[in-house]
Amino acid sequence: MTPHLTLHTETNKDSLDSLDTLDIKGQGQRQSQIQRDEQKEGKAFFLFLFTLFFSPLAFGTTETWSILTVELLIALTGLFLFVFQSFSHKRQACYPYYQTPGLLPLLLLLAWMFLQVIPLPIFLVRSISPATFHAYQPVLGVGEFVSPDHWIPLTVHRKATLFEALRVSSCVLFYLLTIQLLTSYKRLMVTVKAISGLALCIAVLAILQRMSAPDTLFWFRQLTGGKTAFGPWVYKNHYAGFIVLLCPLVLAQFLLYRPSLDRLETVREKILSFFSAKGATTHLLMGFGTVILLASVFLTQSRGGILSIICSLLFFFLLIFQRKGRVDKLPLMLIITGLLIIVGWYSWEPIWERFHDIINRETGGIKDDRLLIWADCLRIIKDFPVTGTGFGTFVDIFPSYKTIPDNLLYEHAHNDVIEVLTDGGVPACIFGLWFMITVLKTGYRQIFLRRDHVAVLLSIGALSGLVGLLVFSLFDFNLHNGANSLYFAMLCGLLVSASHTRQYYQAAPTLLRPCASHQKGRSLTVLGTGMGVLLFLCLTLFFQGKKVLAERAYQQARLVVSQSDLKPSVKREQLINLLEKARKFDPLTGLYAYALANIYNIQGQDNKALALSAQAVLQEPMHFAYLQQLGRLLAPALADSDSAQAQQLMETGYRRGKKRDVSFQGWAEFELSRPRPIRQQGLVRLHKEFQDNTVRQAGQTGRSERSRRFQRFRTSQLLSILYPLLIKYKLTEQEILTVLPATTSAWFGFWQQLKKEKKAKQYAFVLERSLDFIGNEPQKHSRYFVEAAHYYRTNNKKKKEENVLLLGIQYLPSYASFHIQLGELYLRMGKQRKALARFMQALQLDPENRGLRNKIKKIQGMPNN
Repeated sequence: MTPHLTLHTETNKDSLDSLDTLDIKGQGQRQSQIQRDEQKEGKAFFLFLFTLFFSPLAFGTTETWSILTVELLIALTGLFLFVFQSFSHKRQACYPYYQTPGLLPLLLLLAWMFLQVIPLPIFLVRSISPATFHAYQPVLGVGEFVSPDHWIPLTVHRKATLFEALRVSSCVLFYLLTIQLLTSYKRLMVTVKAISGLALCIAVLAILQRMSAPDTLFWFRQLTGGKTAFGPWVYKNHYAGFIVLLCPLVLAQFLLYRPSLDRLETVREKILSFFSAKGATTHLLMGFGTVILLASVFLTQSRGGILSIICSLLFFFLLIFQRKGRVDKLPLMLIITGLLIIVGWYSWEPIWERFHDIINRETGGIKDDRLLIWADCLRIIKDFPVTGTGFGTFVDIFPSYKTIPDNLLYEHAHNDVIEVLTDGGVPACIFGLWFMITVLKTGYRQIFLRRDHVAVLLSIGALSGLVGLLVFSLFDFNLHNGANSLYFAMLCGLLVSASHTRQYYQAAPTLLRPCASHQKGRSLTVLGTGMGVLLFLCLTLFFQGKKVLAERAYQQARLVVSQSDLKPSVKREQLINLLEKARKFDPLTGLYAYALANIYNIQGQDNKALALSAQAVLQEPMHFAYLQQLGRLLAPALADSDSAQAQQLMETGYRRGKKRDVSFQGWAEFELSRPRPIRQQGLVRLHKEFQDNTVRQAGQTGRSERSRRFQRFRTSQLLSILYPLLIKYKLTEQEILTVLPATTSAWFGFWQQLKKEKKAKQYAFVLERSLDFIGNEPQKHSRYFVEAAHYYRTNNKKKKEENVLLLGIQYLPSYASFHIQLGELYLRMGKQRKALARFMQALQLDPENRGLRNKIKKIQGMPNN
């Protein structure tokens, strides 16, 4: 065999991209073998590109069908590449597996995620994460259905963590595939042009769709709930994140294909040379694409997206300046001019208004709920510092810590770094930072080592896109979107590949080192990779497939419920069969066990209902409905004196409820329905909740008026739920005094409910008691006194009416109506002098009242005056 010279990656900067010298025969044989190998890898590369196109177009890959499809496509891509690597001939000299920067922290992160799903002994979980043990504690030792020593995982929702681990695994595999497939210069350029063209098409369609039909996804899928889409994404920030990733890559190609012109030529000659030069069309297209992509981000009015893409492009030109020592002003000016024209035509005013909304114009502080979310997240991190709550469980854990003044459901922390800390703890954050630093450092170093213009510009574009999305991740959750996380993984791999791929080579198409230098090592690498891909494929098919089958069975059960022509016994039998099938397919979902428990409870099969309800809680211990169902079912099985566990389940369900009004109703009705001897304890607990809410409201002096206003709203909301229950269960005066807060507003609201249900006569003491707490009321409203005075006037209780009006004058001395009403009362009582004095005081408060002046004159003309 003819000897040849191999290029070493350890050489200096000048030799990194030099062409090796070897004989023509050896070079021709090697190039022919490489071409044959590239053809064999064509199927894997086709699936790779298809996945890149499918993921964003499938509405951002956020639904079960699209997630399953993308994960299967990635697994099949890896499988095709594995088969090629296993059965390809002459592998010793061609296309070995190449070393992957950051692989170790990625594997450690995946191991940590799957560890969270594995059940562990109670003592171990309690020592590692006491807060996780506390989450499962209410269900441990529930009768004979759950042992006190039952093993529990480190996550508070096993299914959510498992599926999040599968999603991250697919991104890790895609990162590996990107590096292995794009070591070929030809495939690298095809991929870059393909995703750039895709981004441009999506941006153009997104702008048109936004202007013509903002409440649809690409004109054919109608949105509900007031949502407005941008492109294939329902959430405009995720569209902006996708563009932030790819815009610098398009800009890099704009500079890459820029024709070089002779400065000595005339303007006419330069124009002719420009349009006749190779790559001029691509140069113009990429320049136009850069402007369109930029403009589309501005048109989303996403503040985080606008700031991130600006940071991304600033970083891009900073790297260009560091690499070349200068920045061409003409391309930059053309991009800015195009952006100003397009966005200016649409109007800049909404964009400025979005940024003005950040500042509270009354206080001058920052007005953004993200700050409140992050403050609440710090409490989660404090309770779960080591293990986290489990990946994908933010939506489950956050309601228990939420203090934000609204009734919204928060699925993410709007900060990917903080959410990694809440879900995975400090270890997960370390692994993630380790990976990102390794990849960014590898790409950054190669930018200043390489002399290949293509490799440098594509590396700068990829690195700038990654930096832009990392900035965006400090304000949003782009890395939790299926398409954006996939493209983030791809761009990490593209940065590594582009910075090492060689346009001209003899021995290897990339500067990356092979994983092994001998045949045995390569065989082990192939075997390990193949086993990993097969395992991922099996897990995806098993869990995602069973999830789809379970959801299908559950939908069929819902259709059975809606059929009114079926007999109740037949309907129950069909429901049980379908729900049992769904539970068999997906035992990690508590919903199916919860529904079955309700059916068995109706049939009187208490043991089955209790066992199923306990299983539902074990799968999702933070779900309020499952906890409260178990509490209700458990209460009859326990003696009245032994019902503390059931009461704890009901109260815990309320505190973990995503919708506090619904969970409070379940808790309150349970406590009020208890026998009178033990009802008192429940009434005290309900009263304490109102009292704690009042304390939280008073203690929010450092927070906004909006927060205090929301606490008052929450209290009134809970009270409005409680009032009908107080009437329904016929509480006595002493019991009502025990449960209701000691505030006039609470008692006055109950009085309004009594009037609405025409029960005022039976509960007249409620109105009389209401003013006993006026001193505790932060805001003294006149309606409290007017209502009581009117009631006493109607019932001819003059002395009580006088006391109420005098009390009203004491707290609201400037309210003229109280003086007038009191004067009228004195006239009816024949006390003309007192009446005249009250009318005179009222006239001082309301001097424009002509009727009052006439009344005073009339009284003054009476004989006694």
